[in-house]
This record gives sequence, structure tokens and C-alpha cells, in this order.
Amino acid sequence: MSEPASRNWFCGAITKPDGAEAGSACAEAFAGDFSGGYSFMSVLTHDVGRKGVSPLPTNVCGFDSETWKGGATPWDKAIDWPTNTISPGPLTITWNISWGPHFDDTEEFVYYITKPDFQYEVGKPLTWDDFESEPFCNLTGYNDNNPGATPSITPDKENSLFHTQCVVPERTGRHVIYGEWGRNSYTYERFHGCIDVVFDGEGGNATPVVADIIATPGASAFVGGGEIQFSAAGSQGENLTYAWSVEAADSSLYSLSSSNGVETVLSLAEPETEGEVVVRLQVTDGSTSSTDSFTFTHIPVYGSAWEDLGILTSAEQTLESGDLLQLRLVTKDGSDVYLPSTPFSVTNGAASVWPYEFAQAVNAENADVQLGVLNGDSVEPVQAATDNRIYAAPAVYTSAFLEVEKSSSPGSGSVSCEYTNTSVWNNGFVAKIVLTNNGTEPVEGWSVSWDYEGDAQVTNLWNAEVSGSAPYTAANLSWNATIQPGQSVEFGFQGTGSAETPEVSGSICD
Repeated sequence: MSEPASRNWFCGAITKPDGAEAGSACAEAFAGDFSGGYSFMSVLTHDVGRKGVSPLPTNVCGFDSETWKGGATPWDKAIDWPTNTISPGPLTITWNISWGPHFDDTEEFVYYITKPDFQYEVGKPLTWDDFESEPFCNLTGYNDNNPGATPSITPDKENSLFHTQCVVPERTGRHVIYGEWGRNSYTYERFHGCIDVVFDGEGGNATPVVADIIATPGASAFVGGGEIQFSAAGSQGENLTYAWSVEAADSSLYSLSSSNGVETVLSLAEPETEGEVVVRLQVTDGSTSSTDSFTFTHIPVYGSAWEDLGILTSAEQTLESGDLLQLRLVTKDGSDVYLPSTPFSVTNGAASVWPYEFAQAVNAENADVQLGVLNGDSVEPVQAATDNRIYAAPAVYTSAFLEVEKSSSPGSGSVSCEYTNTSVWNNGFVAKIVLTNNGTEPVEGWSVSWDYEGDAQVTNLWNAEVSGSAPYTAANLSWNATIQPGQSVEFGFQGTGSAETPEVSGSICD
């Protein structure tokens, strides 16, 4: 569990045994089992987990892991573990499954929390009596062929993540969340871990600890050898200490100038093959910790040709003068980039003219995305209805979409776009937007927007890609892009502030 960070994420994924400073919690955890600390991703069993095992194993966090032959893992030690500050209410718990991306046979995620009167004691091992007997979050029935059927489990295959949405019960002070990721009956493989938390309002810090990485350059792809500067100066908290680490298939290509400074420089040697590199940061004030990461693709010089993202428009299309166009590109980290930054206004809507003029506008604004026909190493726009394609620097973007805002009045579509608050509390809410196709033709691709008048802010969203904040704009994922006649697609989100019921707008909305 990478967010909030579990014990084996703090001490294992972030801080390896050979990087643990003397006297730190991680050094204490790895003492006596130095090599075991490198198996942080293998805290596993082949059974049905907490709900079905009897008698329960002796060790809680490791669940008597097979990797340790039923013994205690480093993360079962009763030490003063780093904590995460959270609040009661909605919480997204993220699993990083890079070391075994088993999306196709995942079945469930289950979470238990310690009882309200629980008191954490250093030196006293956790027992099952410390925990509630029933899970506070029991997410089961995931089917990778139909992920939308379990909206509280969101796969992020591009980044090898599972995001799970839970509602944490009221607690104060320090507590422990025990979690499981279970695969189905083909293997019954199950992964286990514990998250140490402190609830806001009691035992927390006046200034929350929040890790923040700033990378310069901050592109999601780096070609050849060179340097990237990293800064943690934007992190929040008091009396912070820092721990940097880097993960790559060939670690010999990378070195950090400092592993514990507020700033560090990553030196990169020329790679022979393309690969993903992750730089991780852990900050702590001595009692509470937070993590952040920066991921990029390292590309050899010889592999830096254009990547074809597809055709600009596959069918001959006549537009109207005044129609507004933008190219929406989705980056490897899931964020959106719009080109040109100011929407292009069509002056000549002829099917062979507007693609050429739009391509010229996009190409003039940037260097890593070009529209046109590939000619050697250059991309040249052509006056043709369907010949212009979208080319981008490799490994930066996953997909691209042409967005057209008609000059006629918005809201002329055949889809009802309904915003509903599903859960509201003092300073937060969970809401969903349901898009129902009332027409007779399928809707291929969708994008809708909404805005708040007060202090409401979206902090988490699932089953869609979100961009902006005033207004927010959500667009389809690959698996829910089509809305058949009579069918609905919905996406949800949680937020802070006072709940509202804003109007949802978009070219598809009626």
C-alpha cells in the first residue's frame, strides 16, 4: 500500500536496508533480517485471508507470510513506525502492484481498523483483539473484464496501481489499518500489510507533513545521458528530514548527489534500452511521514523518433466558422495537455482546410507534438480531410483526442448529465455524475464540465480523467468511452468543502 504509506512501503519500497540511517525506524525494522527488507513486495500467503482463516495467524501485519515461513516479518516489529495523518470519512487507499501486476485475476480488497479505545504501545506486538472483527471496507467482486461494476476499485494499468475508495470510521489519536489484496480462486494469492495513522485533531501536527517533488526538467521522458535536479523545498511540515531513492531496471545508470538533502541531482548515463525510472521522496518530522514520487521514461538517443498517436480525424468533416478546436493529449502520468493553449477558432470550415490550419497552429506553439504527414524526421501539415496524423515525442503521451466546441448553443446533445451528492458531512462530500444516452445513436467519447460557487474542491476522482479546477472537466477512459442508446455511464469523486449540486455542461448534454 503506497498511499497512505504502509510499513513495508515506508521501510522497503522507499528506504531500502542499505539506505536506512542508524537509529531510524527502518534501521530498527531491518535489524536481524537485513535481506528480508528487500522482500517488501512479497508479504503474501495463499489463502482466503482474515475473513476465512481459523485460527488466525500469530503475526498481524505479515499474516505469518509464506516468504518468512510463517514467522514474523520486519513489519511485524512493535517499533515506533512512521505514521500518516488522515481524517474520518472517505479515503483512497492505493496499492502499487508494479512487482506483480495481476489485474486479470484480482478479486477483492479488505481493510480492518483498530478499535476506538486502542492505544498504540511501542514494544507491544499487535494482536487481532486490537482490531474490529468486521472490516470497515470490504470491496469484493472485482472483474477485470468489467471494472465499472465495482466503482470503488479503480485499476490504473498504465501506472500499475489499484485505487480503492473506502470510508474510514470515526477515530481519534493513533491507530493501525490492516489491509489485504486478494486474487481469485485460481491462486488465492493474498498480500498483507499495515498502515499506521494519526487522526486529525488529536495527536496530529499543527502543520501536516506533505511531501512534494519538483523536478527540473519536469518532462515525463528524458533522452540520453544528463542530469535532472530535484527539490523537496515545496514539502510541508516542521523540522523535516528527507530520504531520496531511485528505482530502475538497471540501477547502475543512475546516481543521486544526496540521499538526505532538501535538494538532489540525479545523474543519468546513456541507456541501451528504453525503461521507466522512479525517483521517490520520503519526508518526516520524526512522528509523521509522507511520500511522493516522480516517474519518467529514459530513452536512448537512437530511439527518439516520433511516436504516432493516430489520425487527427478519420472521417471527412465540415465545420462551421467560429467552432473552437483543441487537441487533448493524455500524458503517461494521467494528466491532460491541451494544444493550442488558447482554443483555435475555425475561419474556414472546409473539410480539407481546417485540419491544415489547425495543424499549423498546434505546430507553431510547441516542439514535442506535431500534426501532419511524416516526412523523414519532420512532420508537415497537408491540405487534406483525413491525411494529417498526430505525432509526439516518444513515451510522453498515451493518447490524443480532437475536441470540437460548436459555435452554436451548448447543450444540444442527447445525453442527460445528472450530478448527485451520495454522501455529505461537515467538511466534505462524495458525489457522482451519471450520463444517460437518451438518443438513438451511440455516443463515442465524452467530456463534461462543472463548477462550484463556494469552497468545494474535488480531491479524488474515479472512472474518468479529470483536468482543471474552475471549472472541472472530466473525460472518458478507454473502457467507458461509448454510451449506447438507453445506457448510462457514471463516474464519482470525493471532495472537501460545502457540498453543492452544480449544473453539468458539455456538448453531449441535453
